Amino acid sequence: MKARKRVLIIGLDGFTWRLGHDFMAEGLMPHLKELVQGGCCGNLRSVIPPETSPAWSSFQTGCRPAKTGVFAFHTYDRTQKKVRLNSFGDIAAPSIWELADRAGRKVVSLNMPVSSPPPKVDGVIIPGLLCPKLSAKTVHPARAYTRYIKPHKDYLIVNKDPKPTVSEFTAQAIATERARVNVALELMKDIDWDIFCIQMQSCDALQHRLWWALDRKAKGHSDSERKEALTFYRFCDAGIGKLIAAAGEGTVTFVISDHGFCALDYTVSINVWLRQKGYLKLLTEPADAWSKAKNRFGPLKSAAKLYGNIRKALQGPGKTAPYFQEDLAHIRRIIDLDNTKAFCLGGMGGIVYINGTAEERTQLVTKLTDEMLADFGPALARPVVTAIRPGTQVYGEATTVSSLPDLVIEFAAGVVGVIYPLGASAVNKADFDGKQHGTHDPNGILVVHGPGIKSGEKLDGDIVDIVPTVLAYFGISVPRHIDGKVLSAAFVEPPKVDYEDVDITGSAPAGYSDAEQVEVEKHLADLGYI
Repeated sequence: MKARKRVLIIGLDGFTWRLGHDFMAEGLMPHLKELVQGGCCGNLRSVIPPETSPAWSSFQTGCRPAKTGVFAFHTYDRTQKKVRLNSFGDIAAPSIWELADRAGRKVVSLNMPVSSPPPKVDGVIIPGLLCPKLSAKTVHPARAYTRYIKPHKDYLIVNKDPKPTVSEFTAQAIATERARVNVALELMKDIDWDIFCIQMQSCDALQHRLWWALDRKAKGHSDSERKEALTFYRFCDAGIGKLIAAAGEGTVTFVISDHGFCALDYTVSINVWLRQKGYLKLLTEPADAWSKAKNRFGPLKSAAKLYGNIRKALQGPGKTAPYFQEDLAHIRRIIDLDNTKAFCLGGMGGIVYINGTAEERTQLVTKLTDEMLADFGPALARPVVTAIRPGTQVYGEATTVSSLPDLVIEFAAGVVGVIYPLGASAVNKADFDGKQHGTHDPNGILVVHGPGIKSGEKLDGDIVDIVPTVLAYFGISVPRHIDGKVLSAAFVEPPKVDYEDVDITGSAPAGYSDAEQVEVEKHLADLGYI
């Protein structure tokens, strides 16, 4: 009797070989090392921008942002001049959950960003980041919330009270992912699944806040605090081992990340620059919030510098004073969109939208490009921007999604965009304050292991390649609209690939209430994403 095919996908958000190779060499991640040595591995290229929301949307669909319509956490409705959060219903292409469901396969997805409201498929979908709150209304099926989530008090989308020390923050991250792994193990036991996916968001949160501790080359590095932070990766590896054991020997396992990571050198607020140049208008000058934040932040920073305690006093994860998100509404309620000519909506990537007629937008694309390159571009001694291109050039002239940005700004390595339009300077050198110590880079990780998979082979791919590869492995026809390719080089005997035309629509309703958007924005702020 032919063995049943199963696929396990483990998503380590933001994990990078910059850390992974050292961790395996140090004996911290023996299960990952076993997968690497017995399978194929390499880089998994992210999308533009290499940010959680567009990247995981592309993972779920096998389509780049030009077809998903997801370019950032938020999207811009040009007709109504409104900024709102993206949801699963905004993804303008069918997901692997829906495609597998149509082919009669049972799926389980745990903690996947941008999967809320979940599609109604045969299986279980427990959403991750961008889900306002886990409940019987947001989990599919509703009974899965009561059965699997409610009993686990540590099962959280985001920790709303991040701890101030390395050891405490690491312990908190472990508790969150332990709950996630335990729920996954219960689901594996109870559900007769074909495709099982679990995403671990805490990897990204930890690296944003503790890069200085993890990377020996980083400013402010401490071996003792690195040792504390590494307990999280020991746990992750143990979790990988448990998941693989529970999945069974006949399972093909993918370990992936949506982007990589590197040290943070500079932050850039394109919105500050646009405001200073007169292109962006605020509804009101938030003087009270700005003054309050400066009053709190200034003495704290001065005192820390005076006593030489920047790293210990301000580097600590969860320090929110320098970013003061709790004092300010999201930019969707700060910017006067009726009188704004241009604004930036993306953080990790500069996604710029321009208001006006088609002719006015075309003219401003050229003008803004020239001016921003002069102030930020490659000709400078220390450029923070490597390229500024029209959205149609980045994503294709044929792109029809209404959310297509007018301009896409690509930041230099070690540079991250911030979207708040406040502050005196658009470019600031990172001084290890607040929540951002590390930032994203385009190369995530890719590991494939299991029956029929080559051993010890180098394999690079794109994040959009996972869906067509999994579909082909199961003998499911690959939709022609998919951008990704089947990773045939991973297989001893490459699967036969059939293609078909499918309806390019999803099944979930779109949109959140204003209260739900505020809740999600709090999650994003707690993670330091906005």
